[in-house]
Formats: sequence, structure tokens, C-alpha cells
Amino acid sequence: MINSIRTRRSLLAGLAVAPGFLIAVDKSRRLDPKQAHSSPGPIIVVDGPKDVILSNGIVSVACNKQSGLAAYSWGGAEKIKNVYSSVDLSGRLTTAEYARRTCDAHPLSVADGIGKGLRFTIVHSSEGQPDLLQHYTLYEGKPFFLVQAEIRSPESVSTNYIGALVVDSPGAVDIGIAGENRVLRVPFDNDMWFRYQSLGINSSDVSCEVTAVFDNVSRNGLVFGSVNHETWKSGVRFSGSNGRLDKLEVFAGLTTPGVNTFTHDSLPHGKVSGRSVSSPAMFVGFYSDWRDGLEEYGRANSAFKAPLPWSEGIPFGWNSWAAYTGHINYSGFLGAAEFIANKLASSGFNRDRVLYFNLDSFWSHLDAAALRDAVEYIRNLGRDSGIECRPGIYFTPFAVWSDDFTGFVEGTGLRYRYRDILLRKPDGSVMPRIAQGTPLDPTHPGTTARNKLYIRTFVDLGFQFLKLDFLSHGSLEAAHWDKSVQTGIEAYNQGMKVVVDEAAGKMFLSLSIAPLFPSGYGHARRISCDTMGHISGRNESTEYMLNSLTYGWWTNRSIYIADPDEIPLGPLTTQGARDEHEGRSRLLSAIISGGMILDSSAFLEDQQARSLAEKIYTNPRVNGLAGGAAFRPVEGNTGDGAGDLFVREDRGGYYLAVFNFDGNAAASKQIRLERISKRLAGPHGVAVTDVWADKPLGNATGSLAVPLAPAESKLLMLVP
Repeated sequence: MINSIRTRRSLLAGLAVAPGFLIAVDKSRRLDPKQAHSSPGPIIVVDGPKDVILSNGIVSVACNKQSGLAAYSWGGAEKIKNVYSSVDLSGRLTTAEYARRTCDAHPLSVADGIGKGLRFTIVHSSEGQPDLLQHYTLYEGKPFFLVQAEIRSPESVSTNYIGALVVDSPGAVDIGIAGENRVLRVPFDNDMWFRYQSLGINSSDVSCEVTAVFDNVSRNGLVFGSVNHETWKSGVRFSGSNGRLDKLEVFAGLTTPGVNTFTHDSLPHGKVSGRSVSSPAMFVGFYSDWRDGLEEYGRANSAFKAPLPWSEGIPFGWNSWAAYTGHINYSGFLGAAEFIANKLASSGFNRDRVLYFNLDSFWSHLDAAALRDAVEYIRNLGRDSGIECRPGIYFTPFAVWSDDFTGFVEGTGLRYRYRDILLRKPDGSVMPRIAQGTPLDPTHPGTTARNKLYIRTFVDLGFQFLKLDFLSHGSLEAAHWDKSVQTGIEAYNQGMKVVVDEAAGKMFLSLSIAPLFPSGYGHARRISCDTMGHISGRNESTEYMLNSLTYGWWTNRSIYIADPDEIPLGPLTTQGARDEHEGRSRLLSAIISGGMILDSSAFLEDQQARSLAEKIYTNPRVNGLAGGAAFRPVEGNTGDGAGDLFVREDRGGYYLAVFNFDGNAAASKQIRLERISKRLAGPHGVAVTDVWADKPLGNATGSLAVPLAPAESKLLMLVP
């Protein structure tokens, strides 16, 4: 291995940097290694007798043709070594076990939503085995590349596991610094109050779709994750010791068995068959700030599957769930709408003079006449004041909530009963319930007809907002009606395409409980599970929601509009905010998520909620920040808790949100300004303004002390 590393370094010293050209350089050439490693240049391929090296001047991929192992370097420093790809057929095959390797003599030019690049293929072959291919795509000027593994055979093969990037040797993944090294665990969806977790690197676990391996002190970090999501659930399995990772698998074929685990699957991942079977393309990048890396990872995903376009303002308004849960009624719905439209809208609680009023689950308590009357009333409500009021509704396209499956499926002309469209195992038994809902098969024509009928009816009634819930039920591994569908993600893609096509841009689609990926099927996605109004608590609290923002802020605007869930106020609402501090903190948590602002208070009956709302929702300086970029976390070492500091650069300064998650005790936060930005670390200090009060608080140098009452938060502007 030492000799192969020396060979790679020798070859890298020979990489020329002639602008605008792709060149293959003989290994005998010698140039300054800094030319190859320290500045962006053309994408270069060096095919030597022992190694093939790809470089764009920032990142280099060196593949040893004898061992089948690869090494990845940034800025001339090797970060990942002894890399191979693997696939499960009748047993595990790895590129390191193959006898021969050939390199693509004619790399393919790439021009896509990421940029211009080059796709290079290495073919591993042995007698009696299918070929195992590694496809590498490098882009001009980018500190990341994509790697994809493919199994190719004259005869059809089947697999439910492909490891595009696998390492299994001590210290094989080394970010080069050991200040406070962490690995991020990301949940598959936002159900059951799952939390993101920033683990110490000396841990073993699995992350769904994406992870970051980073040092929280320097913020240097690697980001790994899948960027296309048509077929596979993907994961990142890791194990570390001594401040490095010894094992890493970036792979297709993730399931976490058990209905209370991340993917909720009770069956293994579906097998994908064909003469050619490929993993997703996997993103591999190194950044001086891991937060930059996750944001670029989000943009890379959007280049392959664009977010669902929405040209209007981000929704402001009201939703019924926390206020009334299963007891929504006609008068409560209209009473809340009247209070917001007449009392709050004129003081800034709206977006572009538009408000949404949404019926959540159990809207069926309103009969057909009451539903039509409610829609008409909402649409006429704000016209005298120039406020456009839009009604919204709720639907679960892939789950049924009754125990009786003998009823006919709506929209099918009595052709199918619900028992016909249930999602089933290969033995014909029904899939287990998740959250009391029985999964429906997204590929069944009865499910398709039902979903089309409901969505068409919502549009015809005049609803302009649709909350889609429990979508993960449609992503389960199962035996599908459409036999061409091999995996749960293929079924999910098929079912969600029906929903989007039928809505036809006539409603704002907000995904509630839903997988993080595939994206592109909703304008918004809830960043966490149900969140109410209390400041702390393992589930449903402001702190819980901010855990998802701490490690999932990068999803906002790259793949979705972030939905921070509803804001309940007052004692008559489920876990409603109990005082002004708690209510402001819940609103601020939603503001800094960059997404929607939907109250869910029982305004008709609750005088305290009305009083709190008039104090909390009527600050135009604060409301005006909603719908923009999400605030970034300042720290990434909070375990499975939330960060208490979030920052957004804006207009030459920095907005800083500071939270006290203790509802019983005051706190004083001591904040090093250099952690907010290096720009704030100088001797001249910063001017500090309280944004809520629009009040200057003086200057600070080096550090900033922020006193907070119990459950209080503050929004500050820091200007160098």
C-alpha cells in the first residue's frame, strides 16, 4: 500500500493545468504539486501503469489498478483511503477481489444543473463474474465528486445492496483534525418525533441518505449522500475510533426493520433486477465548513430533481389541528378565521396580503353543505380589507384509518373494495399498521382512482392548500400490484406523481409526515413531526423542532420550503404557549426556519390566546423575516438536542436568534462573536440591536452576553 501511495503522489505531481483542456498526462512528467492541488483547473485524467488519477485541481481521485482500492484527496491531503465498491448477489463481491481493471479511454462530458464536468468509468472484471463498474463524475471548480457503482452482466442479476463507497480499515476516513469530531445521523422521515443526532465520531450507527463527518471546532468536514432517489432507499453506515472512521458504507438498499424505526420497514429492501443495476450517484465532498457542504449537497439534489415550483408568497394563516384535534367544527374554524383576518392581518400577520385557513384531519365532521359554506365564507372573508383568504384541507393518500376494509373505494365505480388496495407482503398478508394507519398500495389502480377523485374534488370545491400526511406509508418495501415496481421508493415516486399531476399547480402542497427523499412532490415539507407551543419536552416542543432545524436547515429552499408546523397559543389549545415569552420563542423558531407561519389557536373560545396573539403576531420587523433563507446553526455538537444559537447573514450584518429552553429558570448566554462569523472577531466589535423592540443595546467586543428569562428568546442584529 505504501508503494501505491508513493506512485499516486508521483503521478499527481505530473498533473498539468492547461486552462480549458482535458488532458491525459504521462506519469513521467513532473510539475509543482501545488498546481494540481490548490487551485481550480481543468479536469485531468492520468492513466498510468498502476494508477488512474482524476483531478479538477481541488479534489483528486486515485484508483490503484492492481489492488482495486482508491484514495480521495483534497488540497493534496488524503482524507479517505482504501476505498472499494461492493454488491450483494449470492454473496458479497467487492472491486478489490476482481482480477482485472480497465479504464474508460473516452470519458463522457457532463453538463447538468451542477455544472460542467467529466464522467470516468473503471471496469472491474473476473472470469465467471459480472463486471462491477465505478463511475466517477468530477465538476469544474467543485470540491465534491459523484461516485456510482454498477453491476453489469450478460444475464439478469438481482440485488438489494450496492455499496458505492466502502472502507474497512483503521483510520480510513480522516478529516485531518481532531478538535471535536462528530458524525451526523439523519432520520429517513419526520415521523414519531425522530431526532437528528450529532454523535461523537467514536460511535457506530447508520444515517439515512446523507451524513456529515466534521470537527465542530474548525468546522472542517466531509459530506456523503445520495443525489438521486428514483429506486433506492440509501444510507451511510459508520463506525469510528481514535477520532477517525474505521468503517464507512455509502450504500443503496437501506432498511431499518420495525415499524418504530427510521424506515418503518417490516421486509428487506426490494431486489432490483436487470442486466445492469446501478446504485444512486453518491455525493462526496470536503469543506472548510461542514454547513457549506450540506447546503451544496441540497443544491446538488435539486439539480437532479427540481423543487416543485411555487411563485407566490410563503403561506401565513391558521390550521385546525392543535386547536381542535379531532373535534374541529364549523364555528371554531370560521371564528379563528374572522379573528385573524379582522384583528391580526392589518398589523402584519399575512404574506403579500394573503392568508390561508386550513381544515386538518377530521374535517369530515363537517357535512357536505357545511364544507361548501365554509369554503365560500373563507373566500369572501377579507375582501373588504383587501386581504385574500384561501381555504385549505387535509388528505392521506397512502393510508386508511378504518378497521373495516369491506367498503368500496371512492372513485372506482364499485370495482374495488378497500381490502383490494391494501399494501401486502409477498405471502398476501396485510402490512402492519403504522401510527394506527393501514398502508395502501400506491401502485394499485384503485388507490390511483381514489386519490385522483379526492384531489379533483378539493380543487372543484375551491381549496387552495392541501396538507398531505402519512406519506411514508407509501414508501414501504412490499409486494406491489404493479409487478414492474421493485422497491418502496419506486412505488412512492409513482404514487406521488399521481398526486402532483392531479393537483396541477392549483393548490399549495404541504407534505406533513413524509420521507426526506425523494423530493420534488411538495412545495413544502414539515421539518419535524408535530410541534406545539411549549418550550421544552422530548416530543412536540419548540426545542424538539429546533433539533430538526439545527441539522436540517439546509433543506429549506434547496429541496423544499421548510414547514415548521403550527403555533398554538393559550390554555385551550393542545400544549399551547403559556405566556408571551413561550409564544414568542415558538414564533421565532418558525421564523428562522424560513418557511410557513400557521397559527393553531382556539381563538373563538380562548381570550388568553387572542391576547397573546395580538402581542406576538403583530411585529412587522419579525414577520418580514419569514419566508427567506433559514438560519444556520452556530454549533453542531448538541447530540440529539437543539442548538440554542442560529444565525443568518443579511444586509451587511448578522441576525442572531438565541433561545433559553428552560421554562423554569433564567439563563445568560455567553457567545463568542468569532463563532458567529470571523468578521465579528476584530477589535472594533459589533453594534447590537434588539430586533423585537427595535432598540439599540450598545456595542460588544470579543463576546456577547445575552440574558434570558425562562422560555425567552431574543432576535438580535449584529453589525460590524
